[in-house]
Amino acid sequence: MRLAIVTNTYPPHDISGVGTLVVELAGQLWASGHEAVVLTRRAAPGDPFARTTGGPKLLFPLAVAGAYLRSARERPFDGVHVHESDGVAVALLVRLARFLRRPSGRARVVATLQVSYVRERRAVRVVRAGGEVLSRPTAAERAFAWLRAPVLALLGRATARLADRVVAPSRATAAELEADYGAAAVTVIPNGIAPVPVSPSPAGRDRARPLRAEAESRGGPVVLYAGRLRTRKAVAVLLEAFARMWRDHPGAVLVLAGDGEQRPALEAQARRLGIDRAVRFAGAQPRDAMAAEYAAADLFCLPSLYEGFPLAILEAMAAGLPVVATAVAGVPEAVADGVTGRLVPPEDADALARALAELAADRERARRMGEAGRRRIEADFDISTVAGAYLELWRGLLDAG
Repeated sequence: MRLAIVTNTYPPHDISGVGTLVVELAGQLWASGHEAVVLTRRAAPGDPFARTTGGPKLLFPLAVAGAYLRSARERPFDGVHVHESDGVAVALLVRLARFLRRPSGRARVVATLQVSYVRERRAVRVVRAGGEVLSRPTAAERAFAWLRAPVLALLGRATARLADRVVAPSRATAAELEADYGAAAVTVIPNGIAPVPVSPSPAGRDRARPLRAEAESRGGPVVLYAGRLRTRKAVAVLLEAFARMWRDHPGAVLVLAGDGEQRPALEAQARRLGIDRAVRFAGAQPRDAMAAEYAAADLFCLPSLYEGFPLAILEAMAAGLPVVATAVAGVPEAVADGVTGRLVPPEDADALARALAELAADRERARRMGEAGRRRIEADFDISTVAGAYLELWRGLLDAG
């Protein structure tokens, strides 16, 4: 089987859950004796899977259509796997070829859609906790909500209609795509990870040691957040909750690994709360550096207003960390409340603070939750299991086609 995988975001230039998933999936397909060609905008020199288009991100859907045609001329593809709406033009080309009864029209199209942009647009709003306004969208975020998100939702609907099969990473996301995009009979295949990326290399372990030593010297625990610093992630609620927890655990450290539009406001909030000396803004990190952050942490927290099926939670669980997260969208399908972590309502700083303090005070319970999370990754979310589910889907589509 020859498969074209279309994605706008791809490591190491773009650090995202989608890009990480594509890398792992392409590797698993090649290991299974299939050929995967990743059509993307930028890639590392010598990447064995990728063919790049270059150019600006906004023009990628058109540029990748040309790259697809050039690659298909070498040898036709059996299938096209598009991620989000970046492959809408490629999906349209395949449908057009099918209508004209061209050989390239025999390819089947699968679209993996991680979120509904209808719901993500709604999550770009004022963030409150206990009636107090904690953060407001920046001008760039408001522009996304009013300009880009509607276009992405429109392209998402088109992608869902053009695809032979739509895949969502969670049951909650599948229901959103059916309601918002008119997608029919969405298949649920969760995101997956390989266990290796969350184990630091020797260089990564060297990086983790001083972080771990700093935490131990202060009495810990280290709470880690990983993701973009944007409104829908509600990191302002995490800062408020951490400030309340910190009163009883003055040795606690909060590490925010990521960057984004909200960073200046969050830095000001940390100073205003008097916890700036206990909060480290680590910025966006490559995968090996993130492995060191996971290794140095005791707890992982994701306080989002909206998510699809976040890869950061899977990485934290694979690293043996208990997860404290908000019970939104697909998160409860990854985190078992009371077993692998704790789930709290969104925008509830008191509940978030209690959950963090509870695990900070009971390290043995936190350790057991972390171990349960690691076992769940091995059983349900290992990338080989996920790749196997995609291979089964592709075989069924090609046999039927």
